[in-house]
Amino acid sequence: DFTQKVALKLIKRGMDSEAVLRRFRAEREILARLEHPFIARLIDGGSTADGLPYFALEYVEGSPIDRHCQAHRLSVEQRLALFLDVCEAVQYAHRHLVVHRDLKPANILVDRDGRVRLLDFGIGKLLLDEPGTEEQSAAPTLLERPMTPEFASPEQVRGEPVTTATDVYSLGVVLQFLLTGELPYTIERREPLEIARVV
Repeated sequence: DFTQKVALKLIKRGMDSEAVLRRFRAEREILARLEHPFIARLIDGGSTADGLPYFALEYVEGSPIDRHCQAHRLSVEQRLALFLDVCEAVQYAHRHLVVHRDLKPANILVDRDGRVRLLDFGIGKLLLDEPGTEEQSAAPTLLERPMTPEFASPEQVRGEPVTTATDVYSLGVVLQFLLTGELPYTIERREPLEIARVV
């Protein structure tokens, strides 16, 4: 009865391994718990005709926070104001026992009105999950762990349990990047030992 523009997320046929499906369902469950003006909201979800899960998210027309800051030549104070909104969204998620685990500029959009929107909880984790219910039970190698090494915390790189401190660390890296245009370190080779040493 109505038309609405949404962002649709679904799994491609052939990519629907049990681990991917489990992570996808977990993301949908996480998003269903979160309702905050700075987090892209879940609108609907279900399964396709051939049984693959999908969900529809609020469509955010915007750009990653770092590009937005550069394009609009934002001052330090304006960048900090945006960053505080990101912190508010992350704090809200933490109060609902959700750790994002992949905080980086590409997952923080700023819309046309200058409002931030946190998205992509694809590797997010509910702190109430039972041990062994995620891919860690298969003891993945460093390169198989779901994360973005440049913004990952040391415990993520080491394969240790994540806490809210994991996101706080990543927020610090994002903040440095927003203020200086540089990361705190450079990962030249995507090799496990190099990533672990640098981070």
